[in-house]
Amino acid sequence: MAARTATVILDRELLELASSLVCLQRGNQIVFLNNAGVRMLGLASAEDAHDRPFEDWVMKDYRFLMEAGWDLLAEEDFLPLKLCHADGTLFEAELRVRRTPTPDVFYIEGRDISKFVKSAEALREREERLQGILASVAEGIITINDSGRVESANPAAERMFGFERGKIAGIDLGELMPADLRDRHQHLFDAYMAGLFPDLMGRVVEGVGLRRDGSTFPMEISVSALRHGRHRLYTAILRDISERKENEDRIRRLAHHDSLTGLPNRNLLNDRMNHALARVKRHGGRMAVLYVDLDRFKPVNDTLGHEAGDHVLREVSRRLAACVRSSDTIARVGGDEFVVVVEEIARSGEAALVARKIVEILAQPIAYETHSCQIGASIGVAVFPDDGNSMEEVCKAADIAMYRIKHSGRNGFCFFSSAGMPAEEEG
Repeated sequence: MAARTATVILDRELLELASSLVCLQRGNQIVFLNNAGVRMLGLASAEDAHDRPFEDWVMKDYRFLMEAGWDLLAEEDFLPLKLCHADGTLFEAELRVRRTPTPDVFYIEGRDISKFVKSAEALREREERLQGILASVAEGIITINDSGRVESANPAAERMFGFERGKIAGIDLGELMPADLRDRHQHLFDAYMAGLFPDLMGRVVEGVGLRRDGSTFPMEISVSALRHGRHRLYTAILRDISERKENEDRIRRLAHHDSLTGLPNRNLLNDRMNHALARVKRHGGRMAVLYVDLDRFKPVNDTLGHEAGDHVLREVSRRLAACVRSSDTIARVGGDEFVVVVEEIARSGEAALVARKIVEILAQPIAYETHSCQIGASIGVAVFPDDGNSMEEVCKAADIAMYRIKHSGRNGFCFFSSAGMPAEEEG
């Protein structure tokens, strides 16, 4: 009965599309766990988790989070913690908890981030080894007088900022940072000289450096002060962290985008839909959700191979982008399944125009080497607030409408009616 109640909240088939762990917990008992969650936890089946508390798979050191209460966890974004496989081994994970419309039922989403953590740790260890071996040349060292001018710089600092040997000495420190940051730097420098920030020295902070050619780069800065006769002298240790930032950006992108098409994945889609919903509620109007399922895609993979299938999916992504505005969102949520969110529409007919464009453009053959791949699209359309009071309800309505058109001939679109059954577009 509990599992049946939970599935009223979210469509079970939709939850099974998620590539991450998704479970529903009622009270302190799991009433639903998707197949991705079964695999992630190393269980034989979802039944192994039913009626057990989720914290059974949380490392003991992190169970205090559950003790704080699920309502409190639902107010947070993704929480980093360690989960346990069924065999007792631990893995790094991120957890997100959300309330559902049903009281005492919580939606729990978990992602295995072990690879990302290992990648970040490997990058950090490599940086530490390089700094240990090349400490004398890899870090820039600049000395600055109490007037804010550079007195000396080591070769690494000169290379970092693109100066010839000996040419960096004598310039004002502000010239090594972008123009929009110079006033703030001068205010901080003057405040420190006046004794307002005695703890400023020695801290490692991030900043932006300006090279002589006008390009900028992220850097870490640590400044120490010392007395030099009647004057103060400052030593700044600088580290170019461009590579680290690029890797961090890449890891963040991998966590929120589909690696094949570059489109947002389900995690980023959910975030954008929530923001779009908030804007619609604040300003009025409507927004449409289109569930796009490709027709005849499997034969492409079966006859021409996965490289052809990947080529088709990338081309589909490009064509979908040509059908919407830059303010709209396209996401890939499954192998050949896409979701399009059309914001700020005055009437459902605007969503129909988008759906029709997608059907027409995807009906055109896609060239792959010497082959012509003929696919199509079945599209279910639902509109907020006409077809639901929440994004979950609207998404479920779009999914139902998509299955209706899929089973009634394909290569078309239909809307979800207010009576609870999908209705094909009129006219």
